[in-house]
Amino acid sequence: MNDNRIIVRSNQDSITILSEYLNNLFKNKISEEDNHAIHLAVEEVVVNIITHGYNNSEGIIEILCQIKDSYIIIHICDYAPPFNPLFLPTPDLEADLIDRQIGGLGVHLIKSLMDEVEYKKTEEGNHLILKKRISPHIL
Repeated sequence: MNDNRIIVRSNQDSITILSEYLNNLFKNKISEEDNHAIHLAVEEVVVNIITHGYNNSEGIIEILCQIKDSYIIIHICDYAPPFNPLFLPTPDLEADLIDRQIGGLGVHLIKSLMDEVEYKKTEEGNHLILKKRISPHIL
């Protein structure tokens, strides 16, 4: 698989478009478990960009998928105001629901599903890098 890029607008229709895009890239090439984890993580990131980054207004989201050294690497770039989601505190999953802080569960989910998550601030906005280790024989 070569580098594959898709650019979508920041709206809810993009979720379906991205799901189809990921299915076409990875179906029958990686395990169902890895495929599901990647889909869920990417969807969570994109929903957060649409909702919080762009505040449900018009914007662009770019996604680049690569396979390198037994990893699927997904670069997600947006042009919303800079925000590093990795600075959010880890949610207290043991606390009673009434005592829990609002927010942060999506980022916790992304970190749980991926092997590595990196953030880079760019001149234009944000660059999130998701890495998922896959079995080399599956490719």
